[in-house]
Amino acid sequence: MSLSLAFVIITQFLIGLGVVTRLRAVTNGYSLLGLAMLVGLGVSSALPFGLAFAHLPIAPTPMLIGLGVWAALSLILLRNQSTYLRKVFAPNRLSVRLCELPFVAFWGYLLFISAWKCAWFPVTPFDMQVGPDLVATFAVREQTLASSVFTEHLPSVSVLSNQPFYAPFTAMQQVIYLLAVDSTGPFAFGKVWLTVLVVAFGLFFYAELRERIHPLLAGLLLTLLACTPELFAYTFLVQTDWANAAFLASGVLLFQRYLDSAQRGSLMGSVLMLALACWTRTETIFFVLPGALLVFINRIRSSPAVGLIQSAGLFLACLVPVLFWNYGFLRGCVPLPPQIHLGQLHDVAGNHLQHLVAIFAGMNKQVVFNANHWSYAVPIFLLLTTLNLVVFRDKNGLPVLIWLLSIYLLFGLLIQYVDGANIPYTFRRGFFKLLFLMYIYLSNTTLFDWLSVRLYQWEGRPAASLSTPQP
Repeated sequence: MSLSLAFVIITQFLIGLGVVTRLRAVTNGYSLLGLAMLVGLGVSSALPFGLAFAHLPIAPTPMLIGLGVWAALSLILLRNQSTYLRKVFAPNRLSVRLCELPFVAFWGYLLFISAWKCAWFPVTPFDMQVGPDLVATFAVREQTLASSVFTEHLPSVSVLSNQPFYAPFTAMQQVIYLLAVDSTGPFAFGKVWLTVLVVAFGLFFYAELRERIHPLLAGLLLTLLACTPELFAYTFLVQTDWANAAFLASGVLLFQRYLDSAQRGSLMGSVLMLALACWTRTETIFFVLPGALLVFINRIRSSPAVGLIQSAGLFLACLVPVLFWNYGFLRGCVPLPPQIHLGQLHDVAGNHLQHLVAIFAGMNKQVVFNANHWSYAVPIFLLLTTLNLVVFRDKNGLPVLIWLLSIYLLFGLLIQYVDGANIPYTFRRGFFKLLFLMYIYLSNTTLFDWLSVRLYQWEGRPAASLSTPQP
């Protein structure tokens, strides 16, 4: 690994560390480390725009200096946070049990395969070749974001592709990492950021689950996800969807933590992660709506006015990256061809309801119950959810379940009315989000609480508190 690549990864982590520590959004060190890296990746992807607006070239030196300055400024946020850091990094919060080691070894094996393929193989998905990677490659080559992809190529094509207009996170990470490796060596394709993101999200996801339920159960849930063929494949096939799912799932995890603890930092962390999800895929703004509604419902009895303000604030914060990219940059800074119309809607001939029912049937047949994509992940979720609802008549985790079902229904509406949205690609890769939310829900159920208590009793340990600790 080159020094410049190591510098990029370290500075991105430090950028996120300052922000996450100041928010005090989590209560254990592993969650803090994973979330800091995720936030650093997301926030640092705005740096190329900062260089462009400052009329600086998209080149290695300005980029590395910018990351260094940003990291230094972020570290200022660590002032007066020593008590909190000592608490989250206390030995009892970082101890690893023997039952976790086989899981760690297996995940390491899968990660080795994924990281090797990600580092050594070029970008192969078509959407990336004609979209974010094309934008990134020409931005680095021509040292400007408003490259000839937008000014010469797109005005000349007879059939317009919408891939170059995908939300900018993926393209900007490609820009940063292509500059770091200077198109040479084993990491020349600029995809290392995806491996970093997968590791960071995996650490955060597992740390949050093991804080709620027994580590053995948390390990089993994460292993089921890791073994789904489609989800694993996209840990090295660069696309926008894996990062989008990781950011959205992180936002939901923090949102559930806010509902459990009423900590303002967890809510703000959730808003930040959901905004980054919108920075990764534009249609995510629709998937934020259930969260905004749940915020209002949570406060409707105690303080409706505060609930309304929080709900509106969540949605508006997530709307900012969508407006910036689609209207601020694409329509304000790039001379787009006149024939371009982004995000067009279309009407449906015939009965709308019948057509929508047919779409949901196709979604279920082609994607949801396709074992070639998800192995046993979906049937296991449905079985355990049914068992939990029938035996315990459980309301724990209900907000996550509502959010999950809302996203499923919204996908059907998007496919019916939005140009370019379809089942084989849009929903198949978008299903990553639903998979993560399925297993977040399971970790919040009474069934898994009950199993955790039984495991602690079998070990002869006092049952750990299954509610979210206070920071």
